[in-house]
Amino acid sequence: MSADRIDVRTLDELDAFLNVVGGFHDGIIKEVHWVNNDHICEDLSMLPYQRARVRMLVQRQRKNPSAVELVFEDVWRMRLDTLSFIFDSDLAAEEPPKGFGADGLPLLVLKMESSEVVFAQMRWRDASEWMGTELRFAPAME
Repeated sequence: MSADRIDVRTLDELDAFLNVVGGFHDGIIKEVHWVNNDHICEDLSMLPYQRARVRMLVQRQRKNPSAVELVFEDVWRMRLDTLSFIFDSDLAAEEPPKGFGADGLPLLVLKMESSEVVFAQMRWRDASEWMGTELRFAPAME
């Protein structure tokens, strides 16, 4: 992400972010790119329990900003509802699972209607230039 990104690491910072985007009222999750750092090695051994990273584009029917690009780090879980637009958002904090190693900080929970991301930190930027149908994270699927 560019230098104009804003870091979110605390519940207060997440609350301030939701105020900027109006709780994503009348918004949609347009794109999601999930990178699971768990993997199977070439020798077929497994490296589990790594932290995931998620990049998300959310558009909304309001200005300033009309769209935001979000990057979630150290994602513990994510749930997406692809049929529901966002009427409202909520936030919470929860204790990390034992062994998660979130540096003693609680995990942040961002609920966007029926979708949810649980993460240790987030960065965001105004992506209002990314309105419309054009894909931003990957080529079109055929």
